[in-house]
Amino acid sequence: MEDIVLLVELKLHPGKRAAYVARARRHRERVLANEADCRRFDVLIPEDCADTVHLCEVYADHAAFERHLQTPYMKAYMADTAPMIAERKRVMCRLANET
Repeated sequence: MEDIVLLVELKLHPGKRAAYVARARRHRERVLANEADCRRFDVLIPEDCADTVHLCEVYADHAAFERHLQTPYMKAYMADTAPMIAERKRVMCRLANET
């Protein structure tokens, strides 16, 4: 079974990036501490876009991602960050590094 990768591009409301990144880092710590099937979770800050953040998350499979969505800390993260986010774009990918 191939890992799946979630790529998220977040356009934040002006001036909200520092607060969003701080909250995303706390969320990342909880995910990595509690979800063995989350193989990687990165918070990425583009150098040339002041109000944009990217997330890159790798899960063992779709079921692991679905379990992630149901955790209390994911629901809290979504509620806490919703007022900061102007636009969210998600792309689900298959990790194809292995032959």
